[in-house]
Amino acid sequence: MPRTALVHFKEDVARARAIVAHADPLAQTTEAERLLRSDLFRSAWMFAVGALDAYFCDAYTDLVAATIISKSRHPAMELPPFFNRIEFPVRAILESYVRNTNWRWRMAAREMMARENVLKMDRIRELFNGFCRDGHKLYADVMDLWILHPGGRKRLFGITATDYLALLPAGKDTARKAARRQMEKRFFEEDSPRSIFQRRHDCIHNCDRPRMAPQPLEKAGTVIKVIEDVEFLVNRCDEHLTVEFRHFLSANGCPSTIITQAGY
Repeated sequence: MPRTALVHFKEDVARARAIVAHADPLAQTTEAERLLRSDLFRSAWMFAVGALDAYFCDAYTDLVAATIISKSRHPAMELPPFFNRIEFPVRAILESYVRNTNWRWRMAAREMMARENVLKMDRIRELFNGFCRDGHKLYADVMDLWILHPGGRKRLFGITATDYLALLPAGKDTARKAARRQMEKRFFEEDSPRSIFQRRHDCIHNCDRPRMAPQPLEKAGTVIKVIEDVEFLVNRCDEHLTVEFRHFLSANGCPSTIITQAGY
């Protein structure tokens, strides 16, 4: 899978962490100082969610463009039915590109996603599951691995890896379903200030004042946990999609020599 999306994500998350590190030791003597410090924490929260949004938009762009470029390099490759629903801007396709004739597909995919956002867990799943094999879909089929991953946290899944391993098979099945619900609530639960995406919406649309007063945000650790959970979701999805995309190309008739060029 092309790496640019993940590289940019890591750079942007580092910027979010830098804001937190700058804000944490600031003075809190006056109300204005406390508000400024909280606003910097809000900025870091928005940066982290923005980095996630940009990653998934860029990653989808990369997968679509790399698939079509692979098809252009190997015409016998088949495109799956869901590609019939992908709508490219005509102008972006018809432009002349000195750099590389295949660059038109990258530009067209980028234009297609220019006004999109993916700040819903269902939307992420809808975009990427077409590139995943049966039995390897987001999110149900990855819950085992994600719960047991060293970076997994109880706040994200509602259960620790140790407690999960101690369960019998039936209990694990129940726990996986509960973990998925917990993860989706952690990222988006409408009107919940603890929901990562909802809090970002509150900051963007009403300066974190959904009602009469700004919601409190006083601890650096609160924002660091948000950043950690954002990193977890993006990194696990990137790892998963990197594996699945190779299988996707191969299953649709793309030879290994073409698959190795899929980074453009």
